[in-house]
Parts: sequence; structure tokens; C-alpha cells
Amino acid sequence: MNKEIALQVWADEIGDQEYAYDFSGRKIKREDYGVKNQVGWVIAPIKPFELGGPNDKNNLMIMHHQTYEEKGNNYPIFEIINKKYIIQYDEKDDFYYIEQIIEDDDEDDFYNI
Repeated sequence: MNKEIALQVWADEIGDQEYAYDFSGRKIKREDYGVKNQVGWVIAPIKPFELGGPNDKNNLMIMHHQTYEEKGNNYPIFEIINKKYIIQYDEKDDFYYIEQIIEDDDEDDFYNI
């Protein structure tokens, strides 16, 4: 995907902010599309193409380049920065999305129990 199209996706998804965070919490910078640095990002498939994921907007997401590399072709469960995630599919509206898996111990920490 060329940078012009990627920046349009950024504008549609994030707006005019210069910085944002991907789903794993990594900081990304609008101008650093395709750059492998601390704030570089890519537009990546949620369900890997190699595993049958469609090449359309309902299966694409903005991710820090390192998040994408760590996720790799793991499906449906994967781990990023010691947190587990699961890829889900919404049949009704035909799109893929990622949810964090909350373990019992994590839930206690989340609610300060």
C-alpha cells in the first residue's frame, strides 16, 4: 500500500492527530508509515492472508510495525507484550477485530481487587 493511501486510512480511522496508539498500546506517528523506528506503523491484515483472511478493509488494521512482526501469522490467539489477544469475526457485519483475553488474575489487577 502506498503512503498516500495509508495516510487516507489514518485520516479515516484516527483523524488529524499526529500521534496515536495501536491496539497493543504502542505509540505510532502519522508521518512514519512504513518506517521501522519507535513510532513506525503499517496497515496489516487481522486474519493473515496466508490463512484465508480477505484482502479488504474489513480485515485490515493500523499496527505498529513491531506489533505486526510479533503477531505474525498467529491465529486466532496470539501474544503481544505479555498480553494475549484473540481474533474474532463478526458474521453479521462481515469484519474481523481483535480482543484482549482477560485472564482471571488480570481481571483482579484491572479492577484493583
